[in-house]
Amino acid sequence: MDAPGPPAASGIDSPSSAPSRRRSLTRTLCKEILPPLLIATVLTAIGALSIHVQQPLLVPSLGSAIFLQTMTPEAPSARGWNTGMGQLIGAAAGFAAVFLLSAAWTPQFMGNNPLTIPRIAAAVAAVIATSVLQRILRATSAAGGATALVVALGAETATADGAARLVAGILLVTLLGEAARWLVLRTR
Repeated sequence: MDAPGPPAASGIDSPSSAPSRRRSLTRTLCKEILPPLLIATVLTAIGALSIHVQQPLLVPSLGSAIFLQTMTPEAPSARGWNTGMGQLIGAAAGFAAVFLLSAAWTPQFMGNNPLTIPRIAAAVAAVIATSVLQRILRATSAAGGATALVVALGAETATADGAARLVAGILLVTLLGEAARWLVLRTR
């Protein structure tokens, strides 16, 4: 009697391959859908908190931070240190440039206000300072460059209240984003 060989290819999947296909589909869906869902969750949480405390904690650079944390979680720039410190460096560089180059007394570059030379100078100086300090502290984050621009162009006011709001938003996206990054990494 001949030993049984592999089943003949009949075009019909065996019953044991269906659970494997379901697991593969579930893993694929988690891998592709989880990051955008986590982005939405983190930004919604920060936005809801902004409404609750009646302070604008949600600034544009936070979107790039959470995007990096969930879409490229393995990248060094997505790590908590890089996200938090990189943006804090950008904020500090932005505020320093705004005051050192007298941009704080010019209109913010938003809406109908024209871009002014002090705002351009502050933007360039803030991004250069951010990139240098991030490299020194090994905290490279593109979101930090965006944060520097948020401040230098006047999207966040150059006041103690403005700095406190920005720091709060950065800390929130860093902590919530790190949890989101951890979840994404666990599903891969």
